[in-house]
Amino acid sequence: MPEGDSRNSKGQSGITATALFGLCPCCGAKGAWATPGALAQRCGACGLELERHEPRGRGMYLVVLPVTVLLVLAALKLDEVVQLPVWALIALWGVVVPLVVTVALRFAKAAALIARLDKEGLL
Repeated sequence: MPEGDSRNSKGQSGITATALFGLCPCCGAKGAWATPGALAQRCGACGLELERHEPRGRGMYLVVLPVTVLLVLAALKLDEVVQLPVWALIALWGVVVPLVVTVALRFAKAAALIARLDKEGLL
């Protein structure tokens, strides 16, 4: 940051910290996520309204669709190389798919949240 810039970024978390650890992008306190895929209504420490800035609707298809295609291709390649029994594939992909999609959505929502907060001058 240039020396003349008066904005203070101390205590602010980045996209990774917000997505993985649930840190508030403004103050860095925990509790930005109410559920694995939905932001909390507001930060408990600084009172920032997180839910108001949460991206919703069709925009998240741009995240879910490529991730789903990559997971299907990975499943096909794994089946071609390893040839696991059907029960093992169901168990493996039953855990991997929700985990990967949830993490991808959290990263996308955290990036959109930080971009919106920055645009409004709240960061």
